[in-house]
Amino acid sequence: MVIMLASDLCRHILRRQPATLLSRLQGWSAEGHEVVVSAITYAELIAGVLLTEKQAAHMQLVEEFCDRLEDVVPWDRNSVDTYTAIQQQAMQAGQSLNMNDAMVAAHALSLGARLLVVNNRPFAGIAGLDLESWSDQGT
Repeated sequence: MVIMLASDLCRHILRRQPATLLSRLQGWSAEGHEVVVSAITYAELIAGVLLTEKQAAHMQLVEEFCDRLEDVVPWDRNSVDTYTAIQQQAMQAGQSLNMNDAMVAAHALSLGARLLVVNNRPFAGIAGLDLESWSDQGT
């Protein structure tokens, strides 16, 4: 199984280093599951570094975090096609989705990945998304 970490979960890990969640991620990795982030999430993390006073130190944290994952997965054509379908469905339903959230959801869907988040609200209306929220799991 591919387990994709959303941006909010990555920021949560970097800020708080929750032992329960880190242990669970290590367990999944040891079981042979791929724990990854989307290139979109990686870009969001890097953009967040640019807003900090200690950019070098924060960049090192982001790089070390991503180095511990199996991969930063490139966004490909299948992801784009899935994103287009998600946005089209949202428009037809009269909904507005955050572009980055929709792109990460599309990436997870295109890979058949489970998407781990802290806040599942931005992803709630996306059909077929295997979503797991850690907001209520003591992290």
